[in-house]
Amino acid sequence: MTRYVALLGGTMLIGLGSLGLSASSLPRLDQGQVMVHCRTGGTDAFVTPKKIRISVGDTVVWRTAGNVVADSLMISLKHPEQQTWPFEGPPPVGGTVVRTGPATQKDSVQYNVTVVCRKAGGGTQHELIDPDIIID
Repeated sequence: MTRYVALLGGTMLIGLGSLGLSASSLPRLDQGQVMVHCRTGGTDAFVTPKKIRISVGDTVVWRTAGNVVADSLMISLKHPEQQTWPFEGPPPVGGTVVRTGPATQKDSVQYNVTVVCRKAGGGTQHELIDPDIIID
């Protein structure tokens, strides 16, 4: 019985190791979701998570959190002259939720999120956020 438990435990460790699990892994989001946050107080606009890891075939959804103007979310490549968009269809543009098509190739994507946020006391402010996606 003890040999069986040791064998089973070793098999599970090998299985987990083959999944590439480690403390330094980026969050893996199957059909990933990224939250977009406007500037508040002394905190700049940001996304959570800032870096994600997805697989070929997955999509990414960006959702705004907080005080955002409708039709204000736009995703674009940071260096369009050096990179191609690795998802089916064009980079998404829209309101408070936008979605990519499925990822079509392995890539490390440097992209921008542009969002128009409402300011306290009235008016709006354009925010540019610079996160990354790794597709493998």
